[in-house]
Amino acid sequence: MQEEKEKIKLQHIESYKKAIIETIKNNTNSLIDDDIMSLIKKPPLDSMDQIKSKFLDLAKKNKTIVNSEELDKMINNYRDELTKCCEDIKNIRITKLTTVVEDTKFTKDKDVIKLNKSNFTSIDKEIRKILKEESTKLVEDKIISNIEKIFSQDTDLNIVKKVTNDSTKYLKNIYLKQLLESIDIKILVKDTTLINSSKEQAERYLFTINNSRLFDD
Repeated sequence: MQEEKEKIKLQHIESYKKAIIETIKNNTNSLIDDDIMSLIKKPPLDSMDQIKSKFLDLAKKNKTIVNSEELDKMINNYRDELTKCCEDIKNIRITKLTTVVEDTKFTKDKDVIKLNKSNFTSIDKEIRKILKEESTKLVEDKIISNIEKIFSQDTDLNIVKKVTNDSTKYLKNIYLKQLLESIDIKILVKDTTLINSSKEQAERYLFTINNSRLFDD
């Protein structure tokens, strides 16, 4: 009888672990595919496109026009390349948080899987590092280094230089800072949601352990 109870308890623990891991996957997929991607992908309206709007505004201020097709091309190249690192970020977060779950020892009835803020510190730091390095590099490689392509050959070189300098300052400072700050907020919200979800699942697990007749001595 005791052996049967232990078997049922182990099955309950495994179900509990699987539920937490599934929650981790869903939470991470939502963070990357919905939250972070919404900040990287092309907005549904041109008016919502910060980068394009900045270039058009600078061109207007300098009384010149830019090649809209070339502008779209270089901005889209930047975005497409930046999205590629998101799959790596997804795998890092799922793998490391799943390890926390798998490493949890159940030696006492009160033992539960704990996802604390400390579990997210190194993961979030790694995610931010990847996104900062990639976005900074790609802004330089895909946009800044190609700015001259959006002007016609007869455009005044002083205007080209002015728009290039002003757009570079915007991209490297304001744009990247706002992007990374927005990503930080998205990550914090999802971390908090996952921590709270794991606590709720722990409470349900303990309730079953403490109240089910299957586990009565």
